[in-house]
Amino acid sequence: MHSWPAARAWSYNVHLGWEAGLKANSVEVLVITTPWLSLAKEIIRGRTFDQVWINDLVLSSARDGGDVSEAQLEMLATLAPVRVGLLTESIYDYTEAEMAELPDMQRTQAEVEKCLPYLTHVLVFDEADAIAIKQRWGLPCIWTPCSVAHRPIYNNIPPPTYNQALFMGSLYHGRQAWLDSPCLQGYLSLKQSPDEETLRTKIFEWLHRPQTRRFKENPRSVWFYPFYLHILRHLRKSHYLNWLQALQSGMAVVNLPHFVKTYTPRVIEGMAAGRPVLSWEIPDRPRNKALFEDGKEILLFNTPEELRDRIQQLRSDALFARKIAENARRRIQQFHTTDKRVQQILLWIETGKEPMYQ
Repeated sequence: MHSWPAARAWSYNVHLGWEAGLKANSVEVLVITTPWLSLAKEIIRGRTFDQVWINDLVLSSARDGGDVSEAQLEMLATLAPVRVGLLTESIYDYTEAEMAELPDMQRTQAEVEKCLPYLTHVLVFDEADAIAIKQRWGLPCIWTPCSVAHRPIYNNIPPPTYNQALFMGSLYHGRQAWLDSPCLQGYLSLKQSPDEETLRTKIFEWLHRPQTRRFKENPRSVWFYPFYLHILRHLRKSHYLNWLQALQSGMAVVNLPHFVKTYTPRVIEGMAAGRPVLSWEIPDRPRNKALFEDGKEILLFNTPEELRDRIQQLRSDALFARKIAENARRRIQQFHTTDKRVQQILLWIETGKEPMYQ
């Protein structure tokens, strides 16, 4: 994550949120961010570990300018008997049209597969990838849907600033066409990330500029790492809180079509923010669809007209909208906090028992 535009799209809940979830389960954790991997031995200082978690197999790959080389994977594999890789994007199950939009996907698949021989366990966000990895590689692999930090999950929800549903995200995969659809005018708006050109952004960029990156490659610089990590935690957590507050500014949160075939963090974070969430109905993912009940905890749509009608239903029935949000909040508090998800993963690694998510 060498620039804010790249880091911004990576949810806190699938980034440093894992650290908080591990600590909540009384796990002693050492975090090494990828820009500092060249000094991993100096940071580790001879310590040994029960497990190594690598997050994320796609974003650590060369496709995205990641830092994890095969030599570093070999080094990480010597640190612990259990090595867990996390995969937050879909890798295998794409249509021809999607592959045309993703010309680097075959390379990405190859980069991810380079990591697999060094792992003992794999966690994936796409339930279809769990089947593929088990069949192709024989590795223990489970589907691990998104989770959310236990705090904050809002109970006291402010009234919305806008009487429209909001989409906050990147405009790829035909999303602009949804926003431009005549039937959604006045119903759906695009909202930018709340941290564009702020002091927080400038500090993040300074921490990861090329000059600072060279500093991180000098073994004598290892003293600075705890301070760097402290600043990074603060930046990511404060951005996350601002993000949730920005999600609250609309009367609902919309999850438009995307490449990864699971609910993105935007869905569960919208629920944590206390707003009703509307999502496209992800095809051929029955376990994902079972996470939340349509019409009770989430509202699903397949066309712009269906999305408009769902938004109108929320507008015209405030009690219904409140119930959708309250039901979803109870569901994530019970089943989808990061504390709970880490507990489930640790139990699976120990016993082989796959978690139940509802």
